[in-house]
Amino acid sequence: MKYTSFIFDLDGTLVRTDPEYRHLVVGKILEELGVSASEKDIDRFWFEGERNSFIRERFGVNPKTFWELYRKYESVELRRKYVSPYPDVDVLERIKENGYRTGIVTGAPPEIAKMELELLGPENFDAVIVTTVSENVKSKPHPHGIELCLKSLSTDKGEAVYIGNSDEDVLAAKNAGVLDVFINRNEHPFDLNRLKPSLVIETLYELEQRFKL
Repeated sequence: MKYTSFIFDLDGTLVRTDPEYRHLVVGKILEELGVSASEKDIDRFWFEGERNSFIRERFGVNPKTFWELYRKYESVELRRKYVSPYPDVDVLERIKENGYRTGIVTGAPPEIAKMELELLGPENFDAVIVTTVSENVKSKPHPHGIELCLKSLSTDKGEAVYIGNSDEDVLAAKNAGVLDVFINRNEHPFDLNRLKPSLVIETLYELEQRFKL
């Protein structure tokens, strides 16, 4: 199979956010709600899917109230202090130079996604899709965002690869009919036997080897 397009998740795939950030922001939210949670639970909330269910069942609070407070405490200025590109993102430039199309499908808030893209170089991407209610795009694991990206890239699903670091990324790719690649940054344990990704890598450099880019 000849792949022509490589689509990426953003947070945890191309850009690293220091764990202190999520512990700080989510910790403040839960404190205001009179709830306590371990750092392990905050990590699970951050990395795993079905976040509204997790908020309701594990934190014991109303998801709507939680997200209202999240928007209160989240800011571009604060997050910028804790964010940096992974060392292997230089592969993006080479992928582009070799004639492949590239895209982003992220669930990050639009203003956060914009800030992180500036760190990576917006010129490295042919399409950017933000899967939020404000953008009228359904969240992963729904395939909507990837489908929109494929349309923007003029790429058939059989020619595309989606790379992400969470279960919702793998499921969104499978639901969209593109090749799913799980990048294991070793920042959170995932049950890969349950998730069953088609391909597992530990660095973006492996894309060059696996796909002969």
